Amino acid sequence: MTRRKKFTQRTRHGYCKLTGKPGALVKSHLIPEALTRSSQAGAPLFQYGDGPKPSRRWSSWYDSGLVTRAGEDILSALDTWAITVLREHKLVWSGWSGAVELGDLHTKFSEHLGIREVTLDTKKLRLFFLSLLWRAAASELHEFKDVVLPPKDVELLRKILVGQEEPSPDFYPVQLTQISTKGLMHNQAPYPDITYIPDIGNEDAEPYPMRTIRFYFDGLIAHFATELPPSQIASDLGNIVVGTEPTVVLSTVTFEDSMQGRNMYAVLEKYHPEGDGLGKTVA
Repeated sequence: MTRRKKFTQRTRHGYCKLTGKPGALVKSHLIPEALTRSSQAGAPLFQYGDGPKPSRRWSSWYDSGLVTRAGEDILSALDTWAITVLREHKLVWSGWSGAVELGDLHTKFSEHLGIREVTLDTKKLRLFFLSLLWRAAASELHEFKDVVLPPKDVELLRKILVGQEEPSPDFYPVQLTQISTKGLMHNQAPYPDITYIPDIGNEDAEPYPMRTIRFYFDGLIAHFATELPPSQIASDLGNIVVGTEPTVVLSTVTFEDSMQGRNMYAVLEKYHPEGDGLGKTVA
């Protein structure tokens, strides 16, 4: 009778990047796992951002060198709250049940574009999004290499998350766009982007090209502004940025007409022209 050897995974110790205290480091998802999983149990997920070619993954990105249990408890509490609230208000596809479009929850002003206003705890929602930004900037995962912030900003984000500082409205304000029809379930790593916003003080001026960091998960897009127009502050933008008012206004766009959808179909066309099922339409 042969004896089986038992292999145990060695626990890694170090300093928690969130609390600053030493301890055993734990696995921590950089974007909540519940918002980055396949719609079919056991099925792989289409994911890109870790190289030019899309890949199959059975779990979203996680970092085993970021936080200890104490730090993960802070992040997971925010994640648990956000998952519940985002689904309750149908801000993510996984909260739509069997529906395939947003329906009368948004006001359409063209075939593909619309707008909706949601009442919820916007300050806590902003804190959740700031936690995503901190995770991406503090992580050393290759897939998140494009999220580069000044060290002083990473430290301020850390202090905000542990309750040592209050975030200024102008500190990485976040604007949301919701995809209003279900498309292919997939993940994408965050990356620097440009989004165009109107000049509130001059209606005749061209929209301002604002530098942002773009996150995507479960049919929701978040743009963190890394700079604002010289003549504006975040409070000028009202509830189109998260956390300034008790409601938040989101733009909506169909998957077929969204940059998210177009980019993903282009990647699939290039690397999987045979259509081998890498990524399924959510239903």
